[in-house]
Amino acid sequence: MKLVSSIAMAGALVAAGAVAQPAQAQKPAAIQPAAPQPAPAARRFAISPEARKPLTDLQNAVNNKDETAYPVALAAAQAAAKSSDDKYVLAKLMLQHAEQVNDQAARLAAYQAVLASGGADASEAGLIDHNISILAGNAGNWALVEATLAPMLAADPNDIDNVVNLARAKLQLKKNAEALPLLLRAIQLTEASGKPAPEAWYRNVLAIAYPAHDEAVIARMNAALLKSYPTKDNFRNALAIYRASASMPPNSELDLLRLIRASGTADKNEYLALVSFADQASLHGEVKSAIEEGRRTGALGAADGAQLLAANSAKIAADRASLAGDEAKARAGAGGRLALNTGNAYFGYGDYGKAAELFRLALRKSDVDPALVNLRLGEALAMAGQRADSEAAFREVTGPDSGLAGLWLAWLAMRG
Repeated sequence: MKLVSSIAMAGALVAAGAVAQPAQAQKPAAIQPAAPQPAPAARRFAISPEARKPLTDLQNAVNNKDETAYPVALAAAQAAAKSSDDKYVLAKLMLQHAEQVNDQAARLAAYQAVLASGGADASEAGLIDHNISILAGNAGNWALVEATLAPMLAADPNDIDNVVNLARAKLQLKKNAEALPLLLRAIQLTEASGKPAPEAWYRNVLAIAYPAHDEAVIARMNAALLKSYPTKDNFRNALAIYRASASMPPNSELDLLRLIRASGTADKNEYLALVSFADQASLHGEVKSAIEEGRRTGALGAADGAQLLAANSAKIAADRASLAGDEAKARAGAGGRLALNTGNAYFGYGDYGKAAELFRLALRKSDVDPALVNLRLGEALAMAGQRADSEAAFREVTGPDSGLAGLWLAWLAMRG
């Protein structure tokens, strides 16, 4: 008997869709008044003498599709069925009728009656449980889906259909904490086969992990989602989740806003925030370029940032003229802070090659945070189009800034 995969039941967990239909069950064996008739698998039914005629009448009504005779025959058979085989054959006839009239509620009840009879062997019981879980899902009976699939999954933890469908049942029952490990297992099993999991699975994990502040799962799922589904919407969502998370360290807003700008997803507020941080850091060139870019993209209007643009533009000539002297002092000094600041200024003017040179200089000196400097070095190299060197720099970032470095790496991977 061919099983029908139920993976569609949770293929789109975010927006639950149609589910697969259960496999067709075997028809019950013919019942003869004089003696039990063997089932197709050489099974012989020990039908009670008092149940033979009522069951035969019921079988005739089903086979003849006699809808007038069926309810009368069903009531009589139900009253007469006493043994396990009586009840098993009765349930199979009920199932046959339910399939004929396409009554899904009756089909579900018949499957449950087959199991309750105790007459199904292990193989058939497994198929029936599979089908019950699907019919119950179609009917929105998620408690029954959960109760049916939990023992099946305990017996076979690697059944991907059951993992996903139980996860959906848990979500529908608002048992998000119990759904999370199931979804992670489903993703693991799918990725182990060399394929990405459906996009909705990653999104559901993020939707559960975010309010639970599970930073490790959030970071892993964001990376996996962006690797398999590198869309602008997914990247923007990853940025928003990171920005609102506890893992974002203080004083890293400028680096995040630079990434948002580089990714082409910046809106008006983000452009203005970047401009504000750049102004506070005296990055006059970055103030000017960000405002002008925001206006070109339509994110900013003519009045947005006008005062900051005028004030910073007036300082650019003198600032740029001072950079050569600052660079010389940075090379001669023992500390790396001036080299870092001078590199930031070059970055703001779009001279990413010179910025990378100064950041590398800072790394060779003292009094700087290597993680921050490597982050800035990776940013400069990324903007200069030196992907391999940029990735190497980002991978050197450790500690609180590593999450942001990971987002830069994800953006580089998206660009191809």
